[in-house]
Amino acid sequence: MEFLILCPPVATPSETPSGAFLLASGLSARGHETALLDLNLEFYWAFFESHRSADLDAALDYLMHPGGEGRRHRFDGYLPERHRGATGVLHKKLCAFSTDHPGWQLSLMDIEGPAAVHDPAGLLEALAKHDPFTPLYDACLNPVLDQERPKRVLISLAYLSQLPATLSLVHWLKRKGVTPTVGGSLASSMARTAKGLDHLASFLPPLDLGDGLGHLGGPTPEDPHLLDRLAFPRLLSKRPYITCRPILPLTLSTGCFWNRCLFCPDRDLPRYLAKAETLQAFLESAPPEVIAQRPLIHLLDSAMPPAVLRRFLPVVRNLGLPFYGFARPSHHLLKDDLLFEAAESGCRMVQLGVESGSKALLDRFNKGLVPDEAREVLRAAAQAGIRTYAYMLFGLPGETAEDWQLTLDLLAEESASIDFLNLSLFNLPRDCELWHRASEFGMEVAADRNDYPLKLYQPFTCNGVPPRVPARKFIADCIQAHPNIRPAFLRTPRAFRAAHLALMRLPQRRDP
Repeated sequence: MEFLILCPPVATPSETPSGAFLLASGLSARGHETALLDLNLEFYWAFFESHRSADLDAALDYLMHPGGEGRRHRFDGYLPERHRGATGVLHKKLCAFSTDHPGWQLSLMDIEGPAAVHDPAGLLEALAKHDPFTPLYDACLNPVLDQERPKRVLISLAYLSQLPATLSLVHWLKRKGVTPTVGGSLASSMARTAKGLDHLASFLPPLDLGDGLGHLGGPTPEDPHLLDRLAFPRLLSKRPYITCRPILPLTLSTGCFWNRCLFCPDRDLPRYLAKAETLQAFLESAPPEVIAQRPLIHLLDSAMPPAVLRRFLPVVRNLGLPFYGFARPSHHLLKDDLLFEAAESGCRMVQLGVESGSKALLDRFNKGLVPDEAREVLRAAAQAGIRTYAYMLFGLPGETAEDWQLTLDLLAEESASIDFLNLSLFNLPRDCELWHRASEFGMEVAADRNDYPLKLYQPFTCNGVPPRVPARKFIADCIQAHPNIRPAFLRTPRAFRAAHLALMRLPQRRDP
């Protein structure tokens, strides 16, 4: 084998890790023997199988077979209440991880250790005393290395939650005589807007900050972008993901077609627009046993470009595959019945970056969003039978009680069109335009401290108060407690969010 791509714990074990999957797809399409081993998936299953109980077995069975016993080939969709109960059982069971591995706490999306995740040196010191990951590598990775004998091993590091296991994995591989390459979205993001990339690199092998073509010598005029050629890769994990049907990550574009928000960390990303024939060839390359399960396509775009989305719809419609993705709730989605056509073609959920009900607040940060347009998009999507997942942002500098009230009004008045809610608090990315212009927005940016060497965000205050503090109180006291809004909040689980939400069974929405 030429390339073995590894995904370390910890991330939500509901779908194939997107960055690693697309890298494997791009390398495979170019004729390079490539395989992907999801160690995160193996990690969770190893834990669950060592802590089996009747309630755990029932919870896992529901999450993977919501149609019920005896109907395993029929999909009826998740019920929000039962889904919440099943994930609650898993969360409770994961508390036993701390007993097995003192000092470590595991959830369905994160892990906390004796040292802060922003401190690689502290993590290594903690791992030297007790490493909860090496038994996994001994059991799952040793046989793969012996059988496949890869020429190159690539580690995909996408989240800070994967850093402890990545440090452990690098040292484990070195003891085996293997020097891996580490890449992925975490390092790429840190190179643009965070502090500490050089520090992180000192604990890891050489970092690759590119899209993957660097492993083949770099892009060429004939082969300019990794995503121009994709083929379904070989997946080595035999465990099922904790979901009722496969989730396939795919992208219509990279970068953002708006690309003017003052605090966007990805403003400098180059734009790439996928070709419909590339997307079709990729989906047609999927194994028949995968297509037979009607996989759900997760479109990874920071915002689906409406024009490219329209070209994508015939592809998924002809294959009969459902999909979901993130979109800007603007008038572009309302033209020529695009949302209805998307629903007819398989769109089961759209994540909408509504962010606020205050146009003045959105204009201040050049968001290019209009609350009245967002209201129209929410209604149109709901009327088309598409589930809506509204992303709201609180704690922006200069946010007022009037801004909050406008957001509350929007959510309450459009509640019939909002199925799920993501109530987020603003973090200031380092080195974005807003960070450089902080004083113009009444922000007092905290002086750098040497508490943690890795910093993705920069603390700040307005009039001596971190805006996140009153915003958090407003969310709890007013947003979550409002009788019109609370049902959407309760429908939204703590874990297994986006993909599982697209598969929820809801009145007035199309079948999953």
